[in-house]
Amino acid sequence: MTSTLFTRRPDRPQVVTVSFVLWLVWVAVCLVATVLQFVAGTVTTGLGTVLTVLVAVVVWGLVGWAVVRMAGGSRVARIVLVVVAAARAALSLTSGELGLLTIALSVVAAVLFFLPSARPFFAPSGAGRTGHGFSGTGVSAPSRASRPDPDHATDADRT
Repeated sequence: MTSTLFTRRPDRPQVVTVSFVLWLVWVAVCLVATVLQFVAGTVTTGLGTVLTVLVAVVVWGLVGWAVVRMAGGSRVARIVLVVVAAARAALSLTSGELGLLTIALSVVAAVLFFLPSARPFFAPSGAGRTGHGFSGTGVSAPSRASRPDPDHATDADRT
């Protein structure tokens, strides 16, 4: 299956897909809230207001790009989203129900992609993705448990 913008890769955990959708909703709500805040807050439509709205739209577009990168397994995009969501939460604490909704939405979306079932999906790119998230054993050397214990003979040792 090829990886496109909205198709689900076979190895993407369901919690990452749910988080992706929640982040898209979060970006859309924040973008609309930002534009409405600028439009409703100004009586005149001066050049400064237009430029501010354009910059805000570009910034939210970049955050949307980070959401898409996160859905592709980018560890950096995952951290960027948490930082942007924390900054947005700090700025919107006093903005009423919509601010609380965006804070709750971003917290749920962030928690989902830090769950243990989602962590292997964000493995370093050199690890490769297989059914369990890593190629190889994931450890640098065999553990003590894999070595035979000389004090305890097994059936294979007795024959």
